[in-house]
Amino acid sequence: MKKRTYILPVSFVALSSSALILGIYLIATKATLHPQFFITVCGEVLKNVSEHVHFNPDGVLSSLILLITVIGVGLTVIQAVGFILSHKRLSGKLLKADRIPEKLSDVIQEQHLQNVSISIVEGKPTAYTIGLFQPCIVVSTSLIQKASRKQLEAVILHELYHLQNRHLFWLLISRLISSLFFFIPIIEYLAQQLKIEFELTADSYVINKQKTRDHLCGSLALNLQYAGGVIPHFATSPIENRVAFLLSQPVSLDKVDMMRVCLSLFSVTVMIGLALIQPSQIAASFHEGTSALCRIGQKCQNKDCSDQLSVDRPTFTPFAPASFSLSSSPLTISK
Repeated sequence: MKKRTYILPVSFVALSSSALILGIYLIATKATLHPQFFITVCGEVLKNVSEHVHFNPDGVLSSLILLITVIGVGLTVIQAVGFILSHKRLSGKLLKADRIPEKLSDVIQEQHLQNVSISIVEGKPTAYTIGLFQPCIVVSTSLIQKASRKQLEAVILHELYHLQNRHLFWLLISRLISSLFFFIPIIEYLAQQLKIEFELTADSYVINKQKTRDHLCGSLALNLQYAGGVIPHFATSPIENRVAFLLSQPVSLDKVDMMRVCLSLFSVTVMIGLALIQPSQIAASFHEGTSALCRIGQKCQNKDCSDQLSVDRPTFTPFAPASFSLSSSPLTISK
């Protein structure tokens, strides 16, 4: 059996980590201007700003970044809430069995799984792993009855691999990250492929332990029904991939459509471009007597009510963005 590689998990972690770092940088540096750019201690400045509304590109950019962030965080929260509800629903179905079925007990004894938490549920043939901090393998009574001992062993070993490698945690993280970066669809694609990869590596583990594919194939033939969501389950990946893998046929990644690639490249390019853009700032000064705002180092020029040009030195020096430009008097920027 060919050993599975870690290229896909590493690619997902590298891409998602880069996007996360870049996103945090954009929020920290571009979503809002630095506090000192807003500080004014003169009521006249606030009055003039409220009277002279103007289009501010920096403000539009900040609003756009914040809007995308809110949408991404909202989708992430929805995924997290869905996981919690699904986990509670599945946990509520666990039975408090006084006596473990003999077939399951034999598997536990033979594989030395006394320290592994295994629970039983009623219903259709099913098996899955739940619990982030206290992981537990769940097997249905119907599966225990229908499967042979070796087939049941294959299912338990499959779920044991999920449990030991914390696949539930990584699947949840991949779901949350793909929701947060909804505008980079290639991350969602990698998350889907990562889920399939986890199933195939679990199958490979079972085959290496049992030295045969027969029992695992027999378990799949039971047409197991599985829980939805991000819960790792014996039959969560597309059945075609697992059958091809068990038949020793090459299993490649699902084909990604060009629309996803193009949109992802566009989104990443825009993020990098925004990160490289440094909004220019000018030092401005406010003259209390004439209500004029100008660059530091220059004289304030303002026409008073008698249309006489007056020139005065500034007495107040806040910082203002370069985009802060008001065409009407008495608040102006001298260039």
